Amino acid sequence: MVLQVWRRLSTSQKRVWSIGAGVLSFGAAIKFGYFYFSRSLIIDNLEMQNISARKYLKESQEFGNWAAKDREKRAPKLTEEQQEQLQSYLVLMAKTNKDVYPTEGKEWRQRQK
Repeated sequence: MVLQVWRRLSTSQKRVWSIGAGVLSFGAAIKFGYFYFSRSLIIDNLEMQNISARKYLKESQEFGNWAAKDREKRAPKLTEEQQEQLQSYLVLMAKTNKDVYPTEGKEWRQRQK
């Protein structure tokens, strides 16, 4: 059916349709090339960000470990009474400020008892 319609067109109409099809094909090829190229740029950038973030995370973890050890050296251990007071304070803060201290889940219920 399409071939019959194509045969009935004059040469100038065929030329116009051929130019239109060529423009659409060229546009599709350019679009594919652009998105393929931009995708590769995005992936490369994400890989670089991932490497940087992992490096920063490792440095942060090392600093956190060092800071924890340093705090333990400097601060005296809490007595049982102090630990109890601290825990009751945290429970009180959690009850009054639920946005900052979440109060849901098994861990919360076990601590509250």
